[in-house]
Amino acid sequence: MHSSDLSRATGLPLAFFSPEREWLEPDTALSFRKPSRCPAAVRDKAMYYAVVGHSSLEPMVASLIRYPKIAVPSSPSPEANGLAEAREIGAVIAKNLRISWGLGWGPISDVIKLVESKGVRVFFVNEYSEFLDGFACWTAGIPYIFLNQNVTDPARLRLDVAHELGHLVMHRDIAFDARTDIIEAMAFGFAIEFLAPWQTLEAEVPSIPDLPLLGKLRKRWKVSMQSIVRHMHANNAITDAAYANAFRKFSFLGYRRGPEPVWVDPDESVIHKYFVAAASDKQIDIPKLAESYGISDSVLGAMIPATLGKLQLL
Repeated sequence: MHSSDLSRATGLPLAFFSPEREWLEPDTALSFRKPSRCPAAVRDKAMYYAVVGHSSLEPMVASLIRYPKIAVPSSPSPEANGLAEAREIGAVIAKNLRISWGLGWGPISDVIKLVESKGVRVFFVNEYSEFLDGFACWTAGIPYIFLNQNVTDPARLRLDVAHELGHLVMHRDIAFDARTDIIEAMAFGFAIEFLAPWQTLEAEVPSIPDLPLLGKLRKRWKVSMQSIVRHMHANNAITDAAYANAFRKFSFLGYRRGPEPVWVDPDESVIHKYFVAAASDKQIDIPKLAESYGISDSVLGAMIPATLGKLQLL
């Protein structure tokens, strides 16, 4: 079948089928939360996003703006004996990264902006799947984080960013089909310590999980109340019974699956805003530019949401 026929049949731009286009798969495994249970269709879709992100989206954005220099270290994690030790290892590496990046020990105002400033390419996906909150990979020496637009709680999305950053830093050479529970515990330990360092948070948490106080901490640190309680438990600040009681309350109130109260402002991609602004300044039609890179309108809107509503700039 001719490439023009494929374009008409699939709705994808003709450039997508160009024989000159190089499609590179990630150098590393994609970081799924539950890879053994993740349906093959979801894994395949994530791989598609990863390949398109590197081969089409990244060079398209780079044609208008300059990405910051990559400053994401590789800190391979040691072997962990059990989930508790895995969380501790992740937390230590997170502390070291905060020191390396000069972040201090207070809240991070915008974690997407932060990782982008260190050269991480952040794109989005638009998938309704419990297995695809986010994923990360390295491709040709470039770090990528992909986030799901359908995660509507900004605090949860921030944890996803930090979680995937942990994978980029700690698990560059690890196969995610081995000891998934250990790897994920390590990434969670990294994520919550990176967002809310215990050496500061310890003086602020209540002695017993209390919803009004947890809500205040959620607003200050922009992390979920459930993550704060897990952080407290991991650092022996509350008993097993208090921990279990808190999560029974979260379940009863519908917070386990639904949104928590106390809204926090969402983090946003600064790079995507700069890209849209640069296109506007240069009077470049973004959909036409995307088409030249083999990107359809639907993929463009899913992976760079800042382009939605700006499909015609001229």
